[in-house]
Amino acid sequence: MSIASRAASAHEQLRRHSTHPLIPDSKAADIAKAAARLAALLGIDPVYVQPNRSWNSLELPLAPLTLHASDPDDEQQVYTFSYRDPLYDDEPFFLLGPCPVCDAMVPLAEVGSLADLGTFLSQGPAPLLDNGMLPGSYPDEFDRDPAHSSNCPFREGES
Repeated sequence: MSIASRAASAHEQLRRHSTHPLIPDSKAADIAKAAARLAALLGIDPVYVQPNRSWNSLELPLAPLTLHASDPDDEQQVYTFSYRDPLYDDEPFFLLGPCPVCDAMVPLAEVGSLADLGTFLSQGPAPLLDNGMLPGSYPDEFDRDPAHSSNCPFREGES
């Protein structure tokens, strides 16, 4: 897909999703921009990036925003990302995956570029250390994420 085609698709996605019956237009536009940013980062057409809920059933609060990116070559392959607050356009995305201890969907990698995602996909999550400390490759948000199960040692920074 050409740069011009992707730009036109991004514009159309923003136009189509920048107004919403259930949330303020400015918030809807922020969500659409975050989805377009993720699509640009991944080098895919924005139609392959969708919020956690369908565009028609979004409601507040939306932070952190969860976005699903389908691989254009294999739409069964879906990557899930969180984005702290769609109001800000300079924060990284976080690739979500199962916690190695409790299996909850938590941030496993900070993704600020396609190369960051490639590094994670080629190396996978680092094995957890026996001393209970997280390897440096895990983002700070990993052990701050409230999705960890109540008995997980990484819930709410309890590690």
